[in-house]
Amino acid sequence: MSNRRSGGRPPEACVHPVWREKVIRWYFSVVSALDRQQRSPSSPFNRSSVHVSTALFDSYILALPSELSLRYKHDRAAYQLLATSCLLIGMRLTLHDQQALPSGSKSSRGNDPPTCQLKRAKTHRDHMDQADHQNSRPHTGSGTTVVIPTAATILQMSAAPKTISESKILTMVREVTRSRAFPRSHVITALDYIRALSSSTQVENTDVTLTPAVADEAYRFADIALTDVTLIGCRPSVVASASITLALSRAHHNGSHDNMVSLREDVCTALVGEDRAFQVAVRQVEEKLIAAAAHRATHGNAPRQMEMNLPLVHHVTAHLIPQEEF
Repeated sequence: MSNRRSGGRPPEACVHPVWREKVIRWYFSVVSALDRQQRSPSSPFNRSSVHVSTALFDSYILALPSELSLRYKHDRAAYQLLATSCLLIGMRLTLHDQQALPSGSKSSRGNDPPTCQLKRAKTHRDHMDQADHQNSRPHTGSGTTVVIPTAATILQMSAAPKTISESKILTMVREVTRSRAFPRSHVITALDYIRALSSSTQVENTDVTLTPAVADEAYRFADIALTDVTLIGCRPSVVASASITLALSRAHHNGSHDNMVSLREDVCTALVGEDRAFQVAVRQVEEKLIAAAAHRATHGNAPRQMEMNLPLVHHVTAHLIPQEEF
């Protein structure tokens, strides 16, 4: 995602950092609660939904003219409404992408399936506008049924404030999907690049492959990157490369400078080819992720989904997601 119309200001100047972090934590909580309810291997309620929803959320705000984007930095009710709408859209887009996968693609609970098909039907935006008016019809695939929540369901789960209504959410959904910032194809996130190196069939001529354990560690770093406002607008490939390099370094128990340089070069070359400027950008993101991971380890304030080495399952009560505390 890139800063398109924020008046030349850095992306982090366009958002409320505390509200944004709370939104992302709320996303993980809702997705985890829905995943526990579904218990389906084809459930879209995984970290992909959170990353896609966050990408939609950020790109919409950054695409606004400066005077309009300020509303979402000072109006808490408007911020909550946009966050809820982007979550609903993100879950639907994630399900659409999973249904587009070849029937033989593997999927496991808590670990998102590989992204093999990036294009979506040209009319998906219209379908998105009408999704909540279809009474949340079940989506079927591979013998399982996935029930996509309606706006009303999310409001009930979240103990949402009275300022947010189902009709307001549906209006906001239409506004987001009709904006120029709304993607016309697959929403690329850092997860896509991590999955690519997790599957030897998706990246050719590379010596870099990720074991499930290393991939999980890379996913964890990508989750952490979501809450760093200074990384808003950073290319997903850069965030992914930094996450993978750090995960490989930890797996090798060698964080020396020479080893990091070698790992970084291998990862970057595997994903984008030889590009020194790209590697410099990756190193800068690595430093931010290391600092963020150390902070979370010290303060212990990361939700379990963002510490994830296991599937998206925890024991938080679904109906106690305090959205009004943003």
